[in-house]
Amino acid sequence: MKVLKAYRFKLKPTPEAEALLYRMAGCGRLAYNKSLEIMLDIAQKDLAFEGDRKSLYKTLNDLPPKERITLAKSFPSAAGLNKQLTQWKKAPELTFLKEAYTDNLQQRQRDLRDKAIKDWCTGKRGFPVFRTKRIAHHSTMRFVNFPKYCALDQRRIKLPNKLGWVRMYQSHVIEGEPRNATVSLDACGNWHVAIMCAVDVKPPRAPDQGAVGIDMGIAKNMTLSDGTAFAGVHSFATLKGHLATSQRQLKHKERGSANWKKQKRKIARIHQRIADIRRDYQHKATTTISKNHAMVAVEDLRVANLSKSARGTIAQPGRHVRQKSGLNRSILDQGWYEIRRQLEYKMAWTGGLFVAVPPHHTSQTCPACLYKSPDNRQTQARFLCTHCGYVENADVVGAINVLHRGLDLLEASNQ
Repeated sequence: MKVLKAYRFKLKPTPEAEALLYRMAGCGRLAYNKSLEIMLDIAQKDLAFEGDRKSLYKTLNDLPPKERITLAKSFPSAAGLNKQLTQWKKAPELTFLKEAYTDNLQQRQRDLRDKAIKDWCTGKRGFPVFRTKRIAHHSTMRFVNFPKYCALDQRRIKLPNKLGWVRMYQSHVIEGEPRNATVSLDACGNWHVAIMCAVDVKPPRAPDQGAVGIDMGIAKNMTLSDGTAFAGVHSFATLKGHLATSQRQLKHKERGSANWKKQKRKIARIHQRIADIRRDYQHKATTTISKNHAMVAVEDLRVANLSKSARGTIAQPGRHVRQKSGLNRSILDQGWYEIRRQLEYKMAWTGGLFVAVPPHHTSQTCPACLYKSPDNRQTQARFLCTHCGYVENADVVGAINVLHRGLDLLEASNQ
């Protein structure tokens, strides 16, 4: 069985190649925005809407799912949008589009039609917005022709359209058959490449080869049912003072000046460092867990709901807003959703099983006698069953209950 696995490395382009990358990214944004403009015109006509663009977006996002799907059927297909490229390149003011790799422009249109519009129809996201160079992740391009136009060499990747061989910081061996490569820009101005490969996975392993439950927390990021604990890195909490100082300094600089831009880059580097520290820890921890266990059970937490603001409204203001705000920052700093996402795909890579279980009362239920009561959890760290006297660390108890629920779900699915 094959699965798709991505390898992401930082690129080291020459000044000439970097300038071409920026121009190609700009062409991709233009193709995306012009395609989006076509869809907005169709939507405005079909809805007989006469307001401004901001009001049109609000109307589109307020549509029920059925009406969204009906409206989306009137939009051009990805192939129909691709045909527009030929006409755009003939326009005198758009001749620079010929400098871009055609497949990149077509991929951007497919991203809009086949993903962004689909996500809007299902309610996953709002209606697509225009791409801008001020947002780094809007500058992406995908190369799909492996091995015809793209190739890999030792610490180099060959890209089409005059880019040629570009050096990269390859930190580990690339396995599998390369399918496509996506080049992207981060907030600090660094270019990266993500190489998608089809990799053969190991045969499925039996759960009895090593099953573990995981309890997510704040004081300790992860606690396993065997007693192992991962403390986490708390990267935002560590650097938030430095970040706050840099943001205050930005306030005293003239907007748009050279010093203002320099300070903006400094703030971006701090944000990047926070994310890099967290990502490095998450990958190392999830790789360790996935390699050493045949089954992993986690809590099916709704992180977006857990980290919602408690501010409320003017009519009904919330309570303990400052405390809840601090809790929200701590939850997001721990990266619970990203850890679950990584465990899910890494267990698939290693032939293991991943199970998400209901999270309710995992820290209040005794794993020995199954007696459930809030009184069982004496403190944040101590668990003492008031029925049978079972004593254990509260986080370990939560992880054990998560494991038991995972095994029960697995057994029920096999019947």
